[in-house]
Amino acid sequence: MTRYYTDRYILSPGPTEIPNEIRLALARETTNPDLDPSFKEEYLQATRKISYVIGARDHSVLIMLGEAMLGLEASVASILDRGDKAIVVANGVFGEGFADLVRAYGGEPVVVELDWRRSANPEKVIETIELNPDAKALYMVHCETPTAILNSLAEIGRRLQKASTLFIVDAVSSIGGVKIDASEWGIDILIGGSQKALNLPSGLTILAVSEKAWDAIGKRGPKGFYLNLALWRDYIEKEEMPPYTLSDSMVSALNRSLDMILSEGLESVFRRHQIAQKACWHALRELGLEPYPRKFEDSSPTVTAAIVPEAIDSEILRAKIWNRYGVMLGGGIGRVRGRVIRIGHMGVTASRNHVLIGVAALARGLLDEGIITLKEYSRAVEAAERAFE
Repeated sequence: MTRYYTDRYILSPGPTEIPNEIRLALARETTNPDLDPSFKEEYLQATRKISYVIGARDHSVLIMLGEAMLGLEASVASILDRGDKAIVVANGVFGEGFADLVRAYGGEPVVVELDWRRSANPEKVIETIELNPDAKALYMVHCETPTAILNSLAEIGRRLQKASTLFIVDAVSSIGGVKIDASEWGIDILIGGSQKALNLPSGLTILAVSEKAWDAIGKRGPKGFYLNLALWRDYIEKEEMPPYTLSDSMVSALNRSLDMILSEGLESVFRRHQIAQKACWHALRELGLEPYPRKFEDSSPTVTAAIVPEAIDSEILRAKIWNRYGVMLGGGIGRVRGRVIRIGHMGVTASRNHVLIGVAALARGLLDEGIITLKEYSRAVEAAERAFE
């Protein structure tokens, strides 16, 4: 197979393309973060910036060394005891993953099974809350990346503010690309990661923890070590620093990423992601592909997922696109593996140039397979282009 590219483009929905500004921050001279007093200020600067980006005005923000799964598991390990009931909203792969984590720690998940192709119905979730007032926590995913579904959080959060049940949210693929107001929405633990719309390599977990959550953690008592958030509170209150060694280069890069977001302005950043979302949906229509979310309103501004024709395996299609054109798109996970192909528009990749490259690569792959015509290829790229006018 002839290779038609020199530059590669990572347009998967995380990990993402890393911009040069962040690469330079990663390449800076390193230090010992445990001993260098300048690192403490750099860490605290990052936590303050994150608080602003996610609207965490009443939370402690923690930055942990480890892929975002660390935060997801810590939110279960530090909250649930064996036999504790937890409500889990499952309308996608990672919602179901929360139920698996609850079971792994001996909890009893009450799973709210919903349509994978629709945003979670708040009324159905609230009905489950009413039926289970003894649930210790409710676990929910903001953006189900494998299927590009964005769940609404505000109404559910307002209901849980009146209850003892904690509201725990996986926001890994929405932080930095979608508006979040952790305080207004009553989120008790919000979990993020570095490798999505923040455009860093995988390796940092971000947690925002409310006083309500700290109280629950304190009553439960310390158990475990690396995933034990109770240890973090002790260190944050006494030292304003993490209990374990962090990566100073990753925290430096995180600060640079947050500076890029704040210098552009949150409203501009969120609007740019919405335009990228719209451009991809317009392109799918011209390509004759059905978006996986049933409605545009159900979809996320950070990723677009399309159902491929039955004659095609999306894993084979995206491998051909990567090997021949140097553009990495995402595939399906779990029950949608082989059926769905995805374009990530997260952080810097939520831009005109990146979206047009992603759309053109997908269209070219379909053209190579004989699924579309050259005219349809052109119309798809033109449709995406018009969204940015």
